[in-house]
Amino acid sequence: MKPLRFRQVHLDFHTSGAIPGIGASFDKLRFQEALKRGRVNSITLFSKCHHGYSYHPTRVGARHPHLQTDLLARQIEACREIDVRCPIYLSAGLDEYAAHQHPEWIVKRRDGTTAVPFKSSWRMLRFNSPYLDYLCAQIEEVVQRWPDNDGIFLDIISAQLDYSDDALEEMRAAGLNSEDEADARQYAESVLYRYFERTTAAAKSVRADTPVLHNSGDVSLGNHRAQDFNTHFELESLPTGGWGYDHFPLLARHVITRPKDFLGMTGKFHNTWGEFGGFKRANALRYECAAMLAYGAKCSIGDQLHPSGEMNPDTYALIGEAYAEVEAKEPWCGAVRPVAKIAIVSSRQNQARWSADHTSGLAADEGAGRMLLELHQPFVVLDEHASWDGYEVVVLPEGFVMSAAKREQAQAFLARGGRILAAGSALLNEARDAFALPPVAGVSLRGRSPYDPDYLLATALTPRVPVKSPIVIHGGAYEVELGEQASAPAAGAVSAVAILAARRVPYFNRTWERFCSHQHTPDAPAQAAQPLSPAAVASEQIAYFAHDLFTAYRRQGQPLYRDFFEAALRHLFGGTLPVETAALPTSGRVNVLEQAAERRYVAHLLYAPTNVRGTFNGKPIEIIEDLVPLRGVELTLRLPRLPKTVRLVPSRTSLEFAAQAAKTPAAGNSGRAGGGEAGTGDGAGGECTVRFTVPEFTAHQMVELAY
Repeated sequence: MKPLRFRQVHLDFHTSGAIPGIGASFDKLRFQEALKRGRVNSITLFSKCHHGYSYHPTRVGARHPHLQTDLLARQIEACREIDVRCPIYLSAGLDEYAAHQHPEWIVKRRDGTTAVPFKSSWRMLRFNSPYLDYLCAQIEEVVQRWPDNDGIFLDIISAQLDYSDDALEEMRAAGLNSEDEADARQYAESVLYRYFERTTAAAKSVRADTPVLHNSGDVSLGNHRAQDFNTHFELESLPTGGWGYDHFPLLARHVITRPKDFLGMTGKFHNTWGEFGGFKRANALRYECAAMLAYGAKCSIGDQLHPSGEMNPDTYALIGEAYAEVEAKEPWCGAVRPVAKIAIVSSRQNQARWSADHTSGLAADEGAGRMLLELHQPFVVLDEHASWDGYEVVVLPEGFVMSAAKREQAQAFLARGGRILAAGSALLNEARDAFALPPVAGVSLRGRSPYDPDYLLATALTPRVPVKSPIVIHGGAYEVELGEQASAPAAGAVSAVAILAARRVPYFNRTWERFCSHQHTPDAPAQAAQPLSPAAVASEQIAYFAHDLFTAYRRQGQPLYRDFFEAALRHLFGGTLPVETAALPTSGRVNVLEQAAERRYVAHLLYAPTNVRGTFNGKPIEIIEDLVPLRGVELTLRLPRLPKTVRLVPSRTSLEFAAQAAKTPAAGNSGRAGGGEAGTGDGAGGECTVRFTVPEFTAHQMVELAY
């Protein structure tokens, strides 16, 4: 497969059959002019929309009743004349025309209904019905007409619980209990793979190397079987449409570990898809595209074509502002791999809920990711199948299941010198009644605390936590006891084990029978002779929080929780983090990528303040309007190789820097990019630290460190 292009548009065209004049205003030259104005070099065009209508002559499907031209063919011709790629879109999970013609093809809910009466909503179609034959025939028709197509995009793909008569009979024949949701879900998964196999075969029926993308709005972490039906990934993540600005960075940090090209997908809308007349600020789109580059992705911007077929000039002027910057940065953004010493390992429990819904199963992973983003640390997100080799610290959020196989993997990782930072149940056995991997010698588990919330106390080993009083934390904790080998004195620190946080309980839990004030009960003072109960303990290689720290951070957003996390992370790294910054706010972001073929690292700095302005579907709309320049941002990076030069790109402005080999500090010396040498001077291997200052940047700055 050819590398994806950097500047793409996803051109939605879901158009009601009640609207006349479809494509009547399409003009090839104006269409091309819009693409040129937007600096677009790939655009996804529609064969069939959610309404079930085709936008070209069809022997299989239903041409839009008010389409009088071969719109898709004319669009493709216009694109090819100006070297713009044009993958072809077909709606798979939704087809209102087919649903109307064949109501027996609609997914049936457990209560026997297929739709909510009088509600304007889509109806999901069953892939375990003749609809799948109909869909595959549509795909084959498209690839036969355009055998040299640039790819097939299939949309709205998921495992749907279906209680139709056919589904019930198939479950019975397979020995599944349709009344058991787990069995019904197992059946739904089997239907989904039936869909994957048949539609992928249809898309590749003319040309085996046809790119294929099955879009479900996200990527199922750990499900390599499902991922392998995609030739690449498109990460749908519209920050203003409910995903928020921290969804894409976490998903991208997983996908970059997989051996496939990928792009990020935002939208030009103020909120989300289908917003005719909706526009976001150019500054927001500039930042969103810069973030895609910073996390190793190509760019795609969602738009919706007017039913007339006329491209909106304001939209493509807006897109052009962002894509002009992307075009200038492309040489430093292709064929990249992450440079990260930290990995979050997501559990199967959390992977099953990795979506834009921000459900509870995701909270732990998102909380850990947000802490690392705000601490400016490059990291990746691994699924349960991934190796931990090459990382120094592995973060195990609560919900991670320490199976026998995972325990063996963790022990091997520790034996190689790796370090683990875990929270909640992550170090417990599968029964969650004892430690599978004790964080320190002599520690034992007494069980789950009956108190929620309770309180954290900083110790002498957490001086960066500015509050020394009890700090409330919600979600509950495990009660940890230190034996004679690792007792916990009231002072808060011992020689054998580091006590990073102590725990204090309230007088009682809040109930209807007894409560105090507006929220929760205050902490009960400990007896003078009573040792502190540990809330966070650490050995040289393992740090453990007894609370569900990451979930608490995702839900409450209390910066003090991040302070405790930072203390534990610094403990494991020996005091100095892989990236140290000055003058970069917590809402700033840092990532480091490597272009091995070009023999250089590229450090990305991002910063844009976000604001909540209104709501959409009950969720706050988080927007970017103003971009504020930052000045004098100092960075110290730990890198695998000593750089010879450091410069801002794409401006190619040289920076003064100091580089020092980690194992031979005396070898380090200051240098100016473009002249002189740093460290050993040959860019040879060996850990090093590099320090430099970015004089000023707005929204996004790349720093090239060539070795």
